[in-house]
Amino acid sequence: METVTAESLLEPDFLRKLERLAIGAKRVRLGHARGERKSKRKGSSVEFADYRDYVQGDDLRHIDWNILGRLDSLYLKLFQEQEDLTVNLLIDASKSMQFGSPSKIAFARKAAAAIAYIGLVSNDRVAAETFGDGTFRLAPCSGKASTRKLLQYFAAIEASGTTDLEAACREHTILNRSKGVTVFLSDFLDEAGFEGSLKRLAQTGSEVYVIHVLAPEEIDPSVVGDLKLLDSETGAHTEISVSPSLLKRYKQNVTGFTEAIRSYCLARGMSYVLTPSDTPFERLTLEMLRQSGLFT
Repeated sequence: METVTAESLLEPDFLRKLERLAIGAKRVRLGHARGERKSKRKGSSVEFADYRDYVQGDDLRHIDWNILGRLDSLYLKLFQEQEDLTVNLLIDASKSMQFGSPSKIAFARKAAAAIAYIGLVSNDRVAAETFGDGTFRLAPCSGKASTRKLLQYFAAIEASGTTDLEAACREHTILNRSKGVTVFLSDFLDEAGFEGSLKRLAQTGSEVYVIHVLAPEEIDPSVVGDLKLLDSETGAHTEISVSPSLLKRYKQNVTGFTEAIRSYCLARGMSYVLTPSDTPFERLTLEMLRQSGLFT
């Protein structure tokens, strides 16, 4: 098994490319504290935005007295509020994520680290939860000074345990009440289905981005002949004889599976990206996730 360290997770040249990006939340939200991100809301803050005519009942402290002296007219100064944004990363680290070449967990680990790093350099707060054999959390952090702590967290992720996507998302929504951006990375191979987990995330009011990670061998297998299939999480197995017609039906089922998740997400205002685990990371971050609206 390859040893992953904070230093090896993301190459310095790749980090420099990520610094050109920023989390591109479409809907403006305010967190508990005033941060670095500019909001479209107008209010009293440190940066001037515009003027408007004074209306009876407005706060007299915001009148521009210089304009009153010059023009004998009352104008109110408007200011641009500052907003903080919380970026939550949810990573499925159940045992099925071990599969693939490269493995799905290796891809999800690196993708999550890249997204989190972009959040840090965007002056957003970044938090993470990994679920599988238990739940492991990264407390909210911000600023480039948190880079090493963030990379150490993601480098330590290993896939083990069984999948219960709805339970993980239920726990996440109970513990995280603030709205922001939620990025969910999973293969969605859960016998209970995907609907329960995504429904819970959709109801949080956060902007949700679903990254569906499948191994190339799962999307387009080339195996033929007699095989014994083993469920890595439950230990159940079955014997099959793979024929061209069976492969065709399998690929149709995979397409139906991914399209069902895509349709469910889009109908609820969530973004969906399907990515094989061998997708080059520059293409994922600089093209696919930018097109989804996650980055600007």
